[in-house]
Amino acid sequence: MASTGWRVGALTAILSGLAIVPAHADKCRGYTKCPIVDYARTMHTDLDALKLAEVVDKEEQKALRESKKTLSEPALQEIALGKLAFFDKSLSVKQNEACATCHMPSAGFSGGVSLINQSVGSFPGSVPIRTGNRVPISAAYAAFAPVLSYRAKTGDFVGGNFWDLRATGEITGSAAADQAMQPFVNPVEMALPDTACAVYRVALTPYASLFTALWGSNWLSIEWPHNAGKICGRAGEGRSLTRLKLSDGDRTKVETAYRNLVLAIADFEASPDVSPFTSKFDAVLAGKAQFTKRESAGLSLFNTKAKCNLCHDSSGSKPLFTNFTAVNLGLPANRNNPFFFENADNGKGLVVNPLGRDYVDNGLGATLAQSSNPGWQALAPQFAGAFQVATLRNVARLPRKGFVRAYMHNGTFTDLKEIVHFYNTRDVLPRCKHGQGVVGVTCWPAPAQPDNVDHKRTGNLHLTDDEEVDIVAFLKTLSDGYRQPAK
Repeated sequence: MASTGWRVGALTAILSGLAIVPAHADKCRGYTKCPIVDYARTMHTDLDALKLAEVVDKEEQKALRESKKTLSEPALQEIALGKLAFFDKSLSVKQNEACATCHMPSAGFSGGVSLINQSVGSFPGSVPIRTGNRVPISAAYAAFAPVLSYRAKTGDFVGGNFWDLRATGEITGSAAADQAMQPFVNPVEMALPDTACAVYRVALTPYASLFTALWGSNWLSIEWPHNAGKICGRAGEGRSLTRLKLSDGDRTKVETAYRNLVLAIADFEASPDVSPFTSKFDAVLAGKAQFTKRESAGLSLFNTKAKCNLCHDSSGSKPLFTNFTAVNLGLPANRNNPFFFENADNGKGLVVNPLGRDYVDNGLGATLAQSSNPGWQALAPQFAGAFQVATLRNVARLPRKGFVRAYMHNGTFTDLKEIVHFYNTRDVLPRCKHGQGVVGVTCWPAPAQPDNVDHKRTGNLHLTDDEEVDIVAFLKTLSDGYRQPAK
């Protein structure tokens, strides 16, 4: 049961033909050790990466249309605009990456390139040599996250978006919209140098008229500088970062338009296109399907012995299978992530990870430490290493047979059974030492952040192997697009 997530030796076969050892360091500037994946070539040749269009069959399309019949025309227009922006590669600096590049519908709106998932986990940005430190979290059902708040009664934070909950929702009133604000100008994602560039690029699209129909023509009066196109084609990085020169009035118009853009994306993510509640589990709740014996046993274990429902709430008529809190699960670091070597100057003043191999991802703890709220800052040490309890909806959805997904915030796991086994035995098996032992069989690696690890709900669940299999069988019922098998 050894995981490919941290076993570098297994990667040679996985990456046959795509592993690279550049002859010159300038081929991967910004790294002290070149990435083992040629991101640029992978993202432009891999079949999964090229399939940005939604992969749904005719029956699923029909179900989506039916679910939208109760929506008003303005709501449908805003969803349509959000969808167009979500799939629009032109909104990245090199016009080669859309939101959907890292949030593929056919992979449950998570990372949609199997090769990357099974090797390094983190996805490249519009500047393909760069990568972030985490796996793309699913966009499905994320729009239901509330604005981040501290719940004193239970001593936890609830709400927010991203793995570290840093998209609090305080800016737009929507955690999902706050999340959509950030990738456009993140240097390791879509890398635009200015939020104004996203608005400028939208103004050049065929759907600009839809934007005007929804929010008026005021944004069309923005006086763009003559070199706007040139500046917006330069990646936002270090000392070369250049913002568009706009009047105060035009900057205000840009801020309003940008807010409208990200709210439309959030509306799309909340729509039946992304969050349809069409899994087998939903069909069973509606009395239109029945679980198999294994699936039923898995649900029972999920709600009792395995304690899954304590974080992945399964109650209600439309459960989201998350309580939107954050937990430190004691996950090992994923040392295959190139982010650990992205600690050199890229030649333009950008050092993505100054700490290099010493970097520890503190998740929510880091978010709280950087908060402007003194009370939240004081709580930061208690949440070091805590990450969002992600929804389990679509956790098993795959675009094709043999496709591999990366799980958890850092891509440590690529197999659902292994995750359940980790939850079950993390505190039972000893720590792996000096590369010895079989991961998941005789030992587990040490946590990347040993503080605050949850030992009450995970680590020693006393599950049998068959019970682990039953739980996985149940998890597979949470994939959207289910329909009754033909009789």
